[in-house]
Amino acid sequence: MGMFNKLKNKTKELLKLHVAGATVRHKGRFSDLKVFENSEPLDNEFIGKYVAPFYMGSKETEEFRKAYLCLRESINIDLVSKLLGDFNWRSRSVGAYFAGLEGMGELEENIGRLLLRSDVCYAGHDYCLALASFSTPSATQFLHQYLEYYLEQTDLWFEQSSAMAALSYIGKKNSEDLLESHMAAWDKFIESKPNWNLGDSIEGFNSQMQSLNEFKYKSAANKALKFVLRTGRGKALRPLA
Repeated sequence: MGMFNKLKNKTKELLKLHVAGATVRHKGRFSDLKVFENSEPLDNEFIGKYVAPFYMGSKETEEFRKAYLCLRESINIDLVSKLLGDFNWRSRSVGAYFAGLEGMGELEENIGRLLLRSDVCYAGHDYCLALASFSTPSATQFLHQYLEYYLEQTDLWFEQSSAMAALSYIGKKNSEDLLESHMAAWDKFIESKPNWNLGDSIEGFNSQMQSLNEFKYKSAANKALKFVLRTGRGKALRPLA
């Protein structure tokens, strides 16, 4: 009976990890990096309000934008940190995207470390979007570090294409070629991945960044207008990033 209970508990734990997005367990160079972690799990009310409406489907729809604008007044550093601190791809994905929308550069290091650790699947693409939206030297360095390691892990089909696309985006903004140093490793990495196309990844990523930036400025302008109407002062609560 004791052995059966141990096996049952182990199965429950593995299922819990799978649901959270830890579908590929790996112990890598960055596994011990410190990241912010919540002391308590997110409650159902919080998930229903800040996660469920945003994690599935395209973030470029009017439905997403309307839902976001309804909550924007309550979205701050603490709330987004709470999303990122939850061990679940859904909340981390939403948190990273919110950080990009709001220009929360204070969370850049945590997001960069989450990308390097890659504890859960699916969230990595949104980490890359957030880092590209910051476009700082340190954000760029996180992407370089990620690619230097994960392009060598040919059995890990993670977010290598998103990281390449993010570097391409930042490089284009700064008139730099940030991909050159990774191209040899990229070509080797995709040898057994015929459906991986860098051009398509870059095109799709750039489209998502354009949508993110357009909505960022629209939502910031909307918040500034509300603030002016409420206070009579011509100054936004949070400046544009």
